[in-house]
Amino acid sequence: MATNGITAALGRWSELLAGLGGLEPAQLNGRHQPCPLCGGRDRYRFDDLAGSGSWFCNQCGGKDQLGGGGTGIDLLMRLRHWSYRQACAAVERYLQLAPGRDEQQRHRPQPMSHPLPAALPAALPAAGLAAGPGMVSGLPNGLPSGLPGHGSRPARQPETPPADAPAPALEQGAIAQWCYRDGAGAQLFWVQRLCLGQGGRKAFLQRVWLAGAWHRPSRRDLFSCEWPVPRPLYGLPALGQRPEAAVLVVEGEATAEAAALLFPELVVISWANGANAIAKTDWRPLAGRPVTLWPDADAPGRKAMVRLGSLLAELGCRLQLVEPPAELPQGWDLADADWSPAEAAQHLRQWAGRLPAAVAANSTAAAKSTGADAIRSAAQAPGPTGQGAAAQAAAGPAAAPFQCLGYDGEASFYRSGRTGQVLRLARSAHTAAHLVALAPLAHWETLYPSRSGVNWPAVASDLYERSIAAGLFSPERIRGRGAWWDEKRPLLHLGDRLITPDGEQPITAPFRSRFVYQHMPRLDGPGDVAPLTTVEAAVIVAIANRFRWEVPASGTLLVGWVVLAPICGALGWRPHLWLTGGAGSGKSAILDRFVTPLLGDFALLVSGSTTEAGLRQSIGSDAMPVVFDEAESNEKGDQQRMQGILALARVASSESGAAMLKGSPSGEVSRYRVRSMFLLSSIATALKQGADQGRFAQLSLRNPADLAKAERASHWAGLDRDLEGQITPELGRRLIARTTGLIGVIRQAAAVFSRAAARHFDSQRLGDQYGTLLAGAWSLLSDVAPTEAEAELCIASHDWESYGQSSEQGDEQRCLQMILQYPARVECADRSVTRTIGELVELAAHQAHDLEIGADLASQTLGRQGLRLEPGQLLVSNTAQPIAQILRETAWSHGWSVLLLRLQGAQRRGPVRFCGAGMITRAVAIPLAVL
Repeated sequence: MATNGITAALGRWSELLAGLGGLEPAQLNGRHQPCPLCGGRDRYRFDDLAGSGSWFCNQCGGKDQLGGGGTGIDLLMRLRHWSYRQACAAVERYLQLAPGRDEQQRHRPQPMSHPLPAALPAALPAAGLAAGPGMVSGLPNGLPSGLPGHGSRPARQPETPPADAPAPALEQGAIAQWCYRDGAGAQLFWVQRLCLGQGGRKAFLQRVWLAGAWHRPSRRDLFSCEWPVPRPLYGLPALGQRPEAAVLVVEGEATAEAAALLFPELVVISWANGANAIAKTDWRPLAGRPVTLWPDADAPGRKAMVRLGSLLAELGCRLQLVEPPAELPQGWDLADADWSPAEAAQHLRQWAGRLPAAVAANSTAAAKSTGADAIRSAAQAPGPTGQGAAAQAAAGPAAAPFQCLGYDGEASFYRSGRTGQVLRLARSAHTAAHLVALAPLAHWETLYPSRSGVNWPAVASDLYERSIAAGLFSPERIRGRGAWWDEKRPLLHLGDRLITPDGEQPITAPFRSRFVYQHMPRLDGPGDVAPLTTVEAAVIVAIANRFRWEVPASGTLLVGWVVLAPICGALGWRPHLWLTGGAGSGKSAILDRFVTPLLGDFALLVSGSTTEAGLRQSIGSDAMPVVFDEAESNEKGDQQRMQGILALARVASSESGAAMLKGSPSGEVSRYRVRSMFLLSSIATALKQGADQGRFAQLSLRNPADLAKAERASHWAGLDRDLEGQITPELGRRLIARTTGLIGVIRQAAAVFSRAAARHFDSQRLGDQYGTLLAGAWSLLSDVAPTEAEAELCIASHDWESYGQSSEQGDEQRCLQMILQYPARVECADRSVTRTIGELVELAAHQAHDLEIGADLASQTLGRQGLRLEPGQLLVSNTAQPIAQILRETAWSHGWSVLLLRLQGAQRRGPVRFCGAGMITRAVAIPLAVL
């Protein structure tokens, strides 16, 4: 907050904290009481010493929030979670201070609060000056330093000149002068050009208003007095008067005046104090505008403009850099040009058109009739978003070295122009060691100079503000390698390049998208091979069907999965497979010699003891298939590990807005969205839940012992020969080339097959699962999407009975079956016997006969298990421990009552007594006809 803002708030902090901070009057009465920030009993008091809004809390007060005091502005910031700037702005609005004051005062000197050195006021009259309130110390005596860059002399703050102040006189060698004004046109200071000595050496000085006159600096001055930084642009008023005009930046005020005559349709600007003062100038009025940089014809001029281009790119300017021909005299500028406006426009088009690609990012030179049109051609080109900023960063010095993507919680996200990757920086990580990973040290030294090198707190503060301005950033917008569907167009991200409908381009080239495709390790991809034809693709189908499947349709499903796996990120539903079979059945041959060559480097190959966390972190933001061999779950630990992997596959199936959230000990939350298709292989599956069975198609291989040894050897000899000769990496690349070229067709085919399969299976889940796989297989045999009739005919040509049976049971039916199949111990008259609960229900209902167990004994045994038989119904207790023990290793061990209510005809029953168990509980009544 400005000094007069703090002054205005003095004595009004009780009102401000109540109105802006929401505190009650009782919390501002000076008594010990609970802290409004951290609670407690009597740790806080508001004492408002000298009207400053001071307060104290022995728990959370103080600078480090470990106990101590604070000011009113500090308490307001913490109550509202505001930054210092936000809190100051809110106080100024509340106090109805002058609106837009910050903008009005941007280029005006501010009052200085440092005291004068004791010896200085006495020395000023000797210089013909009086000590004023704008004097600060720069002497090396421990006093605060004044304006930067004034050496050992104290710096005096200039004053704002009166509106009617006349221009300073041209005297003592001054031959020309130019006025610097604020955005409203009011004069601020003048720059005069001097011609010194007989050789006419060029020099410049600033004339600022001081002590009622235009002060002329002299070596005899005991102080220095220049306009404070950041200084305004020369030509600033025209920027506001012509907001749509393109901008031309030149070196020097005289060059700017000459260029304005040559390019009347442009706003021509310059800056004060030459090439070394670029970082001391306020360039923010150029933000977002098309800008052409025209250096003098010498190396220092070009170097200065390149350096300026890097700064302007940070402001979102669309840049061109003029390259004057080498044959021009050294130091030539536009003030030396003897051109008409038409000739000037022609030269601009020609010289900007020869702009090296390594200097500016968005340079285009179109053949237009005026210089303004030549610049505006760059402005009218689609501005880069997401990918475009990275392209600017890769383009060279005139481009931004990084892009601020936004913030999420306590972290900010940036995309490095040098690496093309997204960098997440926590608020506490905005330090020198991390920030030099965003941009070279020279970049920060140019924009945030300080006496010690770089003003890192200022860098961090500006980056915070830029993150807030960019808005919330969702890490889910980051996309890694794989195929994607982006705004109704297919994309293939190969790590260091993108393949789009318009062709191949580097990952850092401009690309309009709301997603961020970050640079990652390179994938070979399909390369430049020719896509498979339908005739050539039929070989893949034929070989897949030659494996010895329990169900013939399994070959078609395997082919569909192999086709879809490389483009899984572009699908709305991602089906998974589980391949099972005994030793010698051919599982390894399918994975190693069929699936892996066809997928190439488009797969994550894992096996054995792989965990869910390892998979999730390895996949990251990629859309890559996972091939998991030896996915066994024999031991209890393996079973738990596999259930975690199945949960990951379950989330990966559908393209929804949901994400996986993982916490960390530091309190940060990581979000994951997995878009992979899984192929698991083992002797037996670990699918326990109905939700998993509906997402995995189970492909079973026959027992090799079913064939005679000679027949089996002959079968594998022929299949081995075809796998070796036909299924090659070259065929895999051509298959991927075909698939990626048909992404749009495959998506249409998946929609048609899913509808047809849903009607066939009477289940939308099974329709999505098998319909999508059939769409992948269909794409090998046709280049167009099928009709509804063709899809139904294709489905009818396969036997799906086993697939429907394995997946159509819901969790409620499987839960009931597990209860009924549990073996219960029955104490008979002379011995103990074992019967399943289902058998006991039949005995108690007189639907079966047993020589050792009668109906009454069956009912008593059921009662001890939390079950009771009534006419036409089986009552299942909601809380019986024996039932919980039966279901202890399932997902239903704590909620079976809710699940069983889904059964047809099931009803809730009030308190029921279960004889033998000695308990009265609520229950679920299940019709016996359902059992």
